[in-house]
Amino acid sequence: MPPRKKPACREVLNYMFGLERLGIRPGLAAIRGLLRLLGDPQRNLPSIHVAGTNGKGSTSAFIASILNDAGYKTGLYTSPHIARFNERMRIGRKDIADRDIVDIALAVKGAARHTARTPTFFEFTTAMAFLYFSGENADIAVIEAGMGGRLDATNALARPLVSVITEIGVDHTEYLGSTIEAIAHEKAGIIKKDGLVVTSEGDTAAGRVIRERAAQKNARLFALGRDFMPKNADAKRLKFDYVGMDGLSLMGLRAGLFGMHQFRNASVALASIQCLKNLGWRIPEKNIRAGLKGVCWPGRFEVLRKSPLVILDSAHNPHGAKALRAALDEMDYERLILVLGIMADKDIDGILAHLAPAAHTVIAASPQTKRALGPSLLMDKLKAYNAKTVSMNDIPSAVRRALRIATAKDAICVTGSIFTIGEARDFLRRPSMP
Repeated sequence: MPPRKKPACREVLNYMFGLERLGIRPGLAAIRGLLRLLGDPQRNLPSIHVAGTNGKGSTSAFIASILNDAGYKTGLYTSPHIARFNERMRIGRKDIADRDIVDIALAVKGAARHTARTPTFFEFTTAMAFLYFSGENADIAVIEAGMGGRLDATNALARPLVSVITEIGVDHTEYLGSTIEAIAHEKAGIIKKDGLVVTSEGDTAAGRVIRERAAQKNARLFALGRDFMPKNADAKRLKFDYVGMDGLSLMGLRAGLFGMHQFRNASVALASIQCLKNLGWRIPEKNIRAGLKGVCWPGRFEVLRKSPLVILDSAHNPHGAKALRAALDEMDYERLILVLGIMADKDIDGILAHLAPAAHTVIAASPQTKRALGPSLLMDKLKAYNAKTVSMNDIPSAVRRALRIATAKDAICVTGSIFTIGEARDFLRRPSMP
């Protein structure tokens, strides 16, 4: 018989996204069983594991960019994607190719036939990432946790070189708990015995939980504000100084991502890089500077146009909305027009409390996902604020309306969910757009 033709990438992705019906199933038994059948590709993969509520994606991108610039073949695994699944796995600055998605997904699917239960979507993709990076002989991989940490599929990493925990806020309470301490406990679950830990949480409720966990594991902890910090930050010029461990100081650094919060994320990345340098990794200062400046992380205060100013940001919880508001306050514009699309299971009032007061006009819309809050319900929430409100059926229509009413001196900010900015970004980048 002739060999069976490989399925198209779209067919494979349809199968994978079909696994989302299984929902989220926290726990490591299933992913460990699946990886064992695949030869445990993560076992000999040098890695940096990054967890947190806010800033973990940007921090991961900073770390990977520096390592890439230093000449290391660096894998980066993040989620969710904005436009294409391929964005979730990259080596260097190239997303995984369609043909590799097909080959690796088929290998994982074949192994999954012999597991006790069908893997969830995130378990499946995490196994794919480990298999991809291992098969490509990556020098190191930066692995972003999906949700939580202790029971997250990425925590199948037995011994990362550095465990990183970014800022912690209240999110995914149905899985992680309703208090900062409970959520911090889950995030701190990535800390390994005798390991190295870098965190942006200092003397806070979350920071104390992380500190206790590190002590229990005899791990060496480096905390923002105590062991390292950004200084002399200039948000408009994207410049800051870094004061790190062991007396290290780097002056006049330029970050490739906008916002005061990104200087904190960049500092956490730099402390992680410093840990690697202390382990013997060769990462010269010139590569640190170039990697910070050259980082690319779409959808995180991403400026797509300048007249009017059009900004996309994936803030989807109050903490992210607060950081976005602070970044917007640093910009120069006459009126702010917000395009908002928020998931129904998020803290909508907490998000609006930070963003709505700054807006001249708010355009409510829904991205194309069942989880989205309907625009009429969002309009009801907006009645408590003084901004003008408009309701549109979808994100492209909302963006088109914003562009129509904005002057050249105004700012348009699209935010509320990564689904929202994904649809807006796709619309704004179409060749037919003026």
